[in-house]
Amino acid sequence: MADEKIYTPDVIDNNPLPDQIVGTDFSVSDPGTKDVAQTPNIQDQTVPSKRVAVELIGSALNTKSKKILAEFQFTESGAIQVGKYIPSVSGDIRISPNGITARNDAGVTTFSLDGTDGSAVFAGTIQAGTLIGGKVSVGDGDILIDGEEKRMIFYDPDTGLASIIIGNA
Repeated sequence: MADEKIYTPDVIDNNPLPDQIVGTDFSVSDPGTKDVAQTPNIQDQTVPSKRVAVELIGSALNTKSKKILAEFQFTESGAIQVGKYIPSVSGDIRISPNGITARNDAGVTTFSLDGTDGSAVFAGTIQAGTLIGGKVSVGDGDILIDGEEKRMIFYDPDTGLASIIIGNA
């Protein structure tokens, strides 16, 4: 036990920095001016209110039902993509100045509208109350319904020649 050493903390005296007045008491008056030192009063300030676009949200967007209630104007832009294509999870739709395309979760284009020439391709069923068109090619093009000439032509798939003509010849 006699080998144990006892450590005590060193005492460091409080020495002022150069040109520092030791023991300044700010609650007493300045002897030169006879004024009492006081902190200035700061006027009460209001907390700024949050600005909310009430007009836009209230009249054009319903955030609760997630519906668009009014017409919006679009600015010129490169393209718009709706959704994100993730294989076997989700498809997407892309709108550009050249047209609109949609693909399913398998990556198959389900419809395409070409903005340059007006072509349309659909992978599924097209249903309409009325269809107006000049010529309709059915299947591999072996059947042609020609509204302008008022006839139907059935072509022989082997020879490519018209084998049956219904209507005007």
